[in-house]
Formats: sequence, C-alpha cells, structure tokens
Amino acid sequence: MSHRHQTVLAASFEPVRGQRLSTMIVEQLQSAIFSGAIAEGSRLPPERELMARFEASRASVQEAVHILERTGLVVIRRGAAGGAFVTRPDFLKIGSMLKLMLQANRFALGELYEARLLIEPGGAEIAARLATTEDISNLRATIQFHREIPADMPSPIGRNFHYLLACITANPLISMLVSSLLGVAQAYRLQQPLATRSERLLAHEQITDAMEARDGVLARQILETHLRCLLRQAQQS
Repeated sequence: MSHRHQTVLAASFEPVRGQRLSTMIVEQLQSAIFSGAIAEGSRLPPERELMARFEASRASVQEAVHILERTGLVVIRRGAAGGAFVTRPDFLKIGSMLKLMLQANRFALGELYEARLLIEPGGAEIAARLATTEDISNLRATIQFHREIPADMPSPIGRNFHYLLACITANPLISMLVSSLLGVAQAYRLQQPLATRSERLLAHEQITDAMEARDGVLARQILETHLRCLLRQAQQS
C-alpha cells in the first residue's frame, strides 16, 4: 500500500474532556495536519480508532470529521478503500465560505472598501512587476468588454478587472480574498452604484497603462485613489 493511502498511526492524540468535544478533536487533528504528522493524501484513522484514542463518542468524532471536510482539510471517499483523506485546502472553497461569512454579518459598505484598500493597491504594485504581454492584453480586453455590455449587468468573475489584477500577482491568497470581497461589493453595487461606468473604466485604463510601463508605484497610487473615491462615496451614502 502506498504512503499516500496509508492510515495514519504516528500522530499523537490525547483524550478529550469538556463541553465541545468535537471542537477539541478538530483542534488536535488540525495540529497534526499542519505539523505534517498527518501528510497530505494520508487517510485518517478509522472512526472506531479515533473514538478510542480521543475517548469520545461516535457523534463527536463524526462531527469533527465533518467540520474538517467543510473547511477543506479532508475529503470523504466512499467504498471499501474509502475514508477521510487529508487534502490541500481549496482556495475557491475558502473564498466562497468567506463570502458567505461577510454576507451573513452586518457591516457598513465603507468597511468593505477599507478592506479592499488594505489588499488591492499592494497587489497592483506586485502585478505590475509580474505582468506579461498577455496579461496586459487580457486587462484591455476586459475593459473593452465592460464598454460594450449594459452598465447594470453583473460580470462573471473571470471578466472582473480587479480579480484579473489579483490573479497576476500569482498569490492564491490575494486572489481568494479579492474574489470574496468583490462578490459582496458587486451585490452592493447593484443596489447602490458608487461610480459611473466611465469613471471605473478610466481608472482601469490608467492602471493598465501604468502596469504596461512597469510602474508599480503609479499603478498602486491610481488604484488607491480610485478605491478611496468609492470609500468616500460609500461613507456619504
């Protein structure tokens, strides 16, 4: 049997006590996964073994494994060779979860743009250093796409200028965070537009020009000015 499909035996677990047993089990399993004691691709010990090692009920163990599945740390496979296998977290899944968390909690529109201000301008500076000729062409094609569609039509994420900019950074965490924030921002924008299409497209063109010139500082400044304008309008609305 290959290492990637072996049941983990080496990780050291302690019996759990207290009110939230499943949470304590999750914490120990996460610690084992993050430390490498349980390698990616390995199968968690069978349910009965986890019950014995944690001295916990089947319900607590099952709930803990389901929590790990929902957070993207394990995947459940059915059948004779099935079980709970450690996997690499899916950034798209995490981004979707973050979007739901943002939508479920009450926060001001201005706070959304404050968060974007902390992330996106720095990303634009990184992107300006890494952008290829194809990246610049894709940004310009996206600007043209938005010139031609109805102003109130929501665009797919793959046609979102800010998301494409984040992807150019080659940093999946930045892409995930920007994608999540944009999903919420788009829902707000449909209810309460903060800038005209011409204002947005002009800022996008200027950012693209700066990136083509490899001027990361200018790209950062333009995007920061653009977002600060949206922030002021959000605070006044």
